[in-house]
Amino acid sequence: MMTLRFKTFCNFILVIGIAFLFQSCWVSRCKRPKIVGYIYDSITRKPIENCKVGESLTDQNGYFQLKELRYSQFTFVGFEAPSLMVNEPVNKEGYQKKAIELFNPFGGGIKKGALHNADTIFLSKSEIIPDFK
Repeated sequence: MMTLRFKTFCNFILVIGIAFLFQSCWVSRCKRPKIVGYIYDSITRKPIENCKVGESLTDQNGYFQLKELRYSQFTFVGFEAPSLMVNEPVNKEGYQKKAIELFNPFGGGIKKGALHNADTIFLSKSEIIPDFK
């Protein structure tokens, strides 16, 4: 009788220990921090409205905001966070294309709520080449 209780107790402790171990190996990783900033015309220095930045559009003040993206990953304790590479296109018809580029070799381990201020991005007008045919 005592042996059965002891085995049950050991199995219970083993299950709890394994559950705790696996739960601590499930971590949240940063795919892209929250990115905020402004888009302006390089000549007039005025904000550019409805400029596409990643999946968002700028407002009348040229302000944009990209939400933080995260994913969960199973890893073992002691492993390094993956690198963080972000490349968000900045497009507006009539302007040259640009991109917001970020790289951090250990950026995937950034805590939730990370913010990157892209400050002010200036776009130049595209050169229009007439088509003479």
